[in-house]
Amino acid sequence: MDIPESGREPALPPSRQGRRRFTPSMAAAQDELNGPPPATPSKRDILNTLKSLRGQLPVSRPATSTLIAMIEKTRPDDWEPLETPFIYAHNTTLMSWTGLSRTALQRHIRELADAKLLVAQDGRNGQRGRRWQGADGEVRVGFNLSSLRFRWPELVELLADARRRRERVSFLCGAIADLNDLVRASAERAGLEQIARDAMRLMRARLRTTTISRLEAYHSEMVSLHQAVGDAAGDIAVDNRVESCAYTQETEPMGPDFGAHYTDTKNNQSLNKVVPVAADGRNRIEAMRSAKSDVPADLNRVDDRAALRGFKGTALFYLEICSRLREFCVSARPSADELVVAAGYLSGEIGVSYHAWTQARAVLGPLQAAIAIIIMAARLERGAVIYRRDAYLRALTERGCRSQLYLDRSLYALRDARARELEPARLAKEGSHLCHGLPQPELQMPRR
Repeated sequence: MDIPESGREPALPPSRQGRRRFTPSMAAAQDELNGPPPATPSKRDILNTLKSLRGQLPVSRPATSTLIAMIEKTRPDDWEPLETPFIYAHNTTLMSWTGLSRTALQRHIRELADAKLLVAQDGRNGQRGRRWQGADGEVRVGFNLSSLRFRWPELVELLADARRRRERVSFLCGAIADLNDLVRASAERAGLEQIARDAMRLMRARLRTTTISRLEAYHSEMVSLHQAVGDAAGDIAVDNRVESCAYTQETEPMGPDFGAHYTDTKNNQSLNKVVPVAADGRNRIEAMRSAKSDVPADLNRVDDRAALRGFKGTALFYLEICSRLREFCVSARPSADELVVAAGYLSGEIGVSYHAWTQARAVLGPLQAAIAIIIMAARLERGAVIYRRDAYLRALTERGCRSQLYLDRSLYALRDARARELEPARLAKEGSHLCHGLPQPELQMPRR
């Protein structure tokens, strides 16, 4: 049966092998390059913005990674206002940069070109990777990244939206956690195990999503649990009012119409002995002032060096084992308070939240919390892997509560590692001194 002409799909235009097919969006992106760009961001700003917007651009995550790899191979000077960021590389070179197959690389390039994030400049024969001599000199063949300058206002707006979204997600997670403390405490007092389990389920579910609508649903459910546990606690409230009159005159509660209760105690104030302290007992007051109290001055005081187990480290020692600490110190020989302030800034740099840092300061003390942060940063500098930095610091804090935290062991290990790092330089220095002390051989002219 013949298919009518109206029912057939329009045939694609014929193309040569290796020739690129241009879409209207590609042509529009190429026409944009003829005009002045709205902004000229630096290479660092472009890279930081694209890395923050992975998964939110109109292209896939692998395509974004391919674009980032291409930008990293450009020079910073290419992003100056009067320069043109350009990539000239064969397919094999691009495949070695990204680790992709040829098909995946071509798919990513076309996806980026359709999104107007780059412009592919081909040769006269329509193939990339060939150069030809034109009337005006040699024509550059490759990928023009100047389209990112025209997309920069859109990228900045996307970055602001992403920042607002992250703040909203953080606020909802914090609100759910605050309600969870109230719900679980009230449920445990009232014996409502099911409500406590539901609150625990919501706390775990909030960590597995970043969708705002879903987090809002979890927050509404937690609010409902809070109202339910409040109603249940009101139903089981104890009423202490006395409605029975089965009491004798001696044991019945006192009211406004009753007199004094019957008692065997003699309420004779003349029998109380009064000691004249203020008049002639000045020596007694002085003795009370100088006497030591049986109760400690501060039961909640934290021993700020308990986890160090006697380890005495100077400020220079901590600066040697952790080079990143120098960036936040205001002096060459910081004091203990300056180390604590610098460790607070360093905690944010290594990915520890402010809540975990303040909790560690309250439990371990300022100095021990600062040394724990310095140890974490020093281990990260030496290639250690700490996946969840918040959980790691909270685990150290919990061990400090149980007096099972031994920071001195980590400090001794870091001291030995620092000594091993400086050993080659020391040996080279000693060798140079020995060489200077030996007699030098005489130079002889070569024979002809």
